[in-house]
Amino acid sequence: MRSRVVERFKFEAAHAVSIDGQTEEIHGHTFRLEVSVEGPLRDGYVIDFLGLRAIVEEVIEKLDHRNLNGLFDNPTTENVALWIAGEIEKRLPAGVKLHRLVLWEGDENGVEFEF
Repeated sequence: MRSRVVERFKFEAAHAVSIDGQTEEIHGHTFRLEVSVEGPLRDGYVIDFLGLRAIVEEVIEKLDHRNLNGLFDNPTTENVALWIAGEIEKRLPAGVKLHRLVLWEGDENGVEFEF
């Protein structure tokens, strides 16, 4: 049997996205992140909540209160979400896989990836 664990996070960051060759004004957001991982139940759990939280917080610490243009060529929410996913996947223990990641840019706009 496979099971999923879900954790939610938030961080603050600024960016200026380039769309069709036009770069918008730099502006900030409260980003909200939802991470779902899955794996077999071992000793009654997939991954300790605190362990998953430590992994994700290590990743988003690199983004929190930063200008994302200094870290990405074009810091769209999609590009940032895919980067976060890759960094989380590198840190997960054997047998645990990233299942779903949702990154909200403010309250209304978000992207979702399933793996």
